[in-house]
Parts: sequence; structure tokens; C-alpha cells
Amino acid sequence: MNRTAELFNECIAATPNDIKQRVEWSFEIADKIDGILKERGMTQKEFAHKVGRSEAEVCRWVGGTHNFTLATLAKISAALDVPIIAVP
Repeated sequence: MNRTAELFNECIAATPNDIKQRVEWSFEIADKIDGILKERGMTQKEFAHKVGRSEAEVCRWVGGTHNFTLATLAKISAALDVPIIAVP
């Protein structure tokens, strides 16, 4: 294993579990939103207009780098008429 891979693995091992979970959820939500948009043939620009947000913000949502609030998730769910998250 090269040194870069070793350093990466050390960083991952040192990352707290709550941070790992937050990142995983962010990417799962992003994938879900992106999948729905593609399924419907809707562009990020069209979706941004529908939710009243900028295209740049929607790009962050779909990129998985956004820290979603419950209010934002509710707005997205309402705009797409699909639950983005479910709590059992």
C-alpha cells in the first residue's frame, strides 16, 4: 500500500462515527434527489425554480456536500411529492 492510501485509511479510522454517518446520509439523500430528477427528466435549474432556491444550491444538494435541515428536506419532499427521508 502506498503512503497516500495509508494516510487516507488513517484519516478514515480517526473520523468519529457520527461524522461518517452524516456523510453517508448526505450522499444517500443527494443520490435520491438526483435519481428523482433524472427519472422525471427535470434539470437542476427547473428544480431550483420549483423550490425557490438557486441553481448553485441545488447543485450542492445533488453533489452531497450540503448539510440538510429538516425544513429543507420537507421543502424538497413537497416539491417532488416524494418523501426524501423516512423515519420508521
